[in-house]
Amino acid sequence: MKSELLKKIISAVKSAEYNPPSDFSVTEAPKPEIGDFATNVAMIIAGQIKDNPREIANKIKIELEKYDDIIKVEVAGPGFINIKLELQVYFDELAKIVEQKEQYGRSEIGAGKKINVEYVSANPTGPLHIGNARSGPIGEAIANLFMFLGYDTTKEFYINDIGVQIGRFGQSLYHWYEIKDNVDVKFPEEGYPGPYIKETSEVIQLKFDDEISKISDREELIKFFAKVGLDIMVEKIRDDLKFAGMKIDVWSYESKIAEAGKSAAVIERLRESGNTIEKEGAVWFKQPDDPELADKEAVLVKSDENHSVTYFANDLAYHLDKIERGATKMIDVWGANHFGHIPRMRAALKALGQPDALEIVLYQYVRLKKSGQAASMGKRLGNFISLREVIEAGVVPDAFKYFILSQNPNTPFDFDLELAADTSEKNPVFYIKYAHARICSILEKSRGEGTGDGTPADYSVLNNAKEIALIKELIKFPELIEEISTNFQIQALPHFAYKIAGLFHDFYGSCRVIGAETKQLKQARLFLIRATKYVLKNALNILSIDAPEKM
Repeated sequence: MKSELLKKIISAVKSAEYNPPSDFSVTEAPKPEIGDFATNVAMIIAGQIKDNPREIANKIKIELEKYDDIIKVEVAGPGFINIKLELQVYFDELAKIVEQKEQYGRSEIGAGKKINVEYVSANPTGPLHIGNARSGPIGEAIANLFMFLGYDTTKEFYINDIGVQIGRFGQSLYHWYEIKDNVDVKFPEEGYPGPYIKETSEVIQLKFDDEISKISDREELIKFFAKVGLDIMVEKIRDDLKFAGMKIDVWSYESKIAEAGKSAAVIERLRESGNTIEKEGAVWFKQPDDPELADKEAVLVKSDENHSVTYFANDLAYHLDKIERGATKMIDVWGANHFGHIPRMRAALKALGQPDALEIVLYQYVRLKKSGQAASMGKRLGNFISLREVIEAGVVPDAFKYFILSQNPNTPFDFDLELAADTSEKNPVFYIKYAHARICSILEKSRGEGTGDGTPADYSVLNNAKEIALIKELIKFPELIEEISTNFQIQALPHFAYKIAGLFHDFYGSCRVIGAETKQLKQARLFLIRATKYVLKNALNILSIDAPEKM
């Protein structure tokens, strides 16, 4: 709708003998009585050519009035142009929703293109906690949205299974084996605390007693505990994501990237392109000409005796591996603590000929609240609260997803445990679900009364303000999806679904459907709620939230 109007405004500007600016806006009019849309195009032009904006606006107004589907154009204030469309424009789009059903809003803009969405990728040294679990619904919804737009989409989890933290993890697990023979042995410095470490160590000792008994070297035992412990933790993370209703397609390991020689290969490519420097016994990535890179150098190979490859080099190799697997675009959902990693990754990918391949969506921390206070849900897992604990406390997976998704990812927020666990309409996700279920119930009751998809409806009988408000919101769906695909503001979609549910509830409270005054009105309203059902279901499907037919 807005995109079509934009084309008409550009054409009108040209007909008025002005050059269309690239940075003007078309927004919803602040009040419905003044119009449907407003544009500042005349003021932008005036600023460029130093002329009177109202005079420019009046010339553009004359050209816009030539369109049959524009019924009113007014110049307001310093040069805003308010535009009101013929209602038939909205009715035509409503008919399109009914005709296209669940296909409404889909497109083929992604046909033949592959997108890789990496999310969660939590440190595999412990259970999935509420902080890094925030990434799950965000990544899942973004991936679903791109699938909806026709992209071949892969959902991926990257397992950081090498490095210093893995050594500390192995030492922490081994401690609870070692302490059986030496009660005075101290817990490793910077080890992983929490009863889950002891519990995992005991599981390893019980299940792998024979293997452990055959290893005499302490360092080899630590490595064994680390390897088996990682397998256990990764399996727990898999189970927790499944428990929360999230699905990962591909699980990639940092160790396999390194073992396959991919990290060494990417370092060699950077060396050949002149983007490395050797100093202080280490190999550094350098990109002195990149204006976005504040720190012009970053270590690829450490100066230690093993010449260890850094996480940066492995991560760079991993991203090139995604491209080699066919990804034309990569979207990574990272915690805000990775902010400093972004410039060097983009700079290195640019040096490797992939300047536009990577998009980053950052997310901030989550704080659990109950009765207005920070929530404590037990100390079983140490100093953090697991995703599984939150769900087992009564927050169903759909509520968890909705509450996460309804917030700007890059903003810290308080997760209201009591509201999220509420199954009444006070909980926004259930408010939306009740709307969908109510529509399904009405449609079921109306079966056999001439409301099939093939029966034409006269939408011109829909003239109640609440009907029109619902229609105008429904038809925003396709453009909203495309906007999110470029700005990644996924929180706009749950807010849209909530607004649709609210407009439907308002409509249903004021406008009788089955008991409408005339057969024509009843039929048109049934098609309106059918369209509402299709749009709501599409939105919820993208969010990985169930759209129930009964509640």
